[in-house]
Amino acid sequence: MTASVPVPPPTVELTPAPALRNFPDRDRYELWSGDELVGVEGYERRDEHTLVLLHTVVTEKYGRAGFARLLVASVLDELSAQGTKIVPVCTYVQSFLERFPQYQPVVADR
Repeated sequence: MTASVPVPPPTVELTPAPALRNFPDRDRYELWSGDELVGVEGYERRDEHTLVLLHTVVTEKYGRAGFARLLVASVLDELSAQGTKIVPVCTYVQSFLERFPQYQPVVADR
């Protein structure tokens, strides 16, 4: 069993709390706080059960406050719940997976 490392929350609290939205027509997940975009996780669908995570971007206003971490954890939690696997091309996602090994089961066999 993989050790679970708690994912720290962002260092800034937003109201309303950030919510994850999937936009498959744009091939990306977006993290929103009310009507304000916080960040984007771009992907490419490899097949019915696999997404390639391409890039993680947080708007400048929310940079360096833990929102990329929240975005990636939220995406991985949602994909895991759906039974979808990932191919982590994004270097941020790769480093996230090293830091939080409990998410390794969501990584597709290469």
